[in-house]
Amino acid sequence: MSIQGLAIDSDIESTNTDTLGGSFVKSTGLYPVVVDTAYLGKSQGGAMSLNLALKVANERTIIRQTLWVTSGDAKGNKNYYTTKDNKKRLLPGMIQADQIAMILTGKNMASLTVEKKTIKLWDYTAQAEKPTEVDALTEMIGQSMLIGVHKVRTNKVKKDSNGKYVNQTEERLFNEIDKLFYPDGFSVTEKAAEAEQPLFHKKWDEEYSEDYVNDRYKEVTDTTDDDSLPNTDSTSTDSLFTEDE
Repeated sequence: MSIQGLAIDSDIESTNTDTLGGSFVKSTGLYPVVVDTAYLGKSQGGAMSLNLALKVANERTIIRQTLWVTSGDAKGNKNYYTTKDNKKRLLPGMIQADQIAMILTGKNMASLTVEKKTIKLWDYTAQAEKPTEVDALTEMIGQSMLIGVHKVRTNKVKKDSNGKYVNQTEERLFNEIDKLFYPDGFSVTEKAAEAEQPLFHKKWDEEYSEDYVNDRYKEVTDTTDDDSLPNTDSTSTDSLFTEDE
């Protein structure tokens, strides 16, 4: 799999700024992590993903995160989209992936080397972990960073008779990486600006207490709950956080 398509065009407008935007689930907070695995994947539609397993320091907890860094075949496998006023903007997943690459290796995503590695991955057909060859980003593995994590609440979903995912009344809780920092607390923006002190991670921590929940749950008036339909979450895992066995 070629990583060269992730090179960032010079005419893409930067959105890399410090802002306070808006199973086992961690509380919202800052967590120091070490990269356990990092590899590229591809959806059936041709979209490229960066897949990470991050070990929380001094815990057995593993944070699993999938970042979509390009569009699919139908949209040209681009790492950006074009706004209505014809401006290029990086995909949110590409922004985070490039920040992670810079924090961990000092390089952007497109400059990293891809190596073939065999790791154990969950096989949904076999319903078991199987040795699988992946395009690994070994330069990331074993490196450390600090992440700001949100606890998120949303609806579980099921496929209806037309194959469309629809919201259910049952809630789903999971975790999502909101902000990325160097191990010493500097953000990518602060480091690039040669700031004297890492201040933004403290502001982030003050803004989001451990009780904070990013609530995306929507009330369902016309429920399609049906025991004959498989219960399917909107992501490939029940939680981004699992206990490392």
